[in-house]
Amino acid sequence: MGSGRHRNRDDRTAGFTLVELMITVAIIGVLALLATVGYARFIRTSKTAEATSMLGAIKGAQETYRAEYLRYLDVSAGSLDNFYPAGVPSDSKVAWNPAACAGTPVCNGFMQLNVHADSAVYYRYSTVAEAATGAVVTRDGRTFGVANDPWFIARARGDLNGDGVVSSYWTSSFSTTILSEKPDE
Repeated sequence: MGSGRHRNRDDRTAGFTLVELMITVAIIGVLALLATVGYARFIRTSKTAEATSMLGAIKGAQETYRAEYLRYLDVSAGSLDNFYPAGVPSDSKVAWNPAACAGTPVCNGFMQLNVHADSAVYYRYSTVAEAATGAVVTRDGRTFGVANDPWFIARARGDLNGDGVVSSYWTSSFSTTILSEKPDE
């Protein structure tokens, strides 16, 4: 009789209780959620890296253009709303091929600047430029600086998650920084 009692006690302690299993499942669920959020952030960050990289390329091309012609090139005809690739930003990539739309001012401008993308892009790009005026330069509600020299501003706009909320990035000849608005959109 003593051995039967001992065997029953072993049967009770040999497995997991329902509470232990529920706690384990909850922990795995939390870890999976954290991994999903981290992965989504990683993907968003890699997409925004495109914008900063392309703005850097545009900035370099503008500086090269100025070194040769003593001015910056106004690719977007004075308006930061004249983008290449054309169209409304979305969560889909669009081919970067200014030669395909040659004859339009924005495409001709990007070809003249010699700005290239390695693949299709999520963001739309524009760049404006003017001669020195001595006046404060304000675009998109942002003040960039006093135009004592020729200047340019480049802009990237994108909607990475397709929710209609657009993120924007700017760089200019006034600063080495890249400004952002709603970078996680």
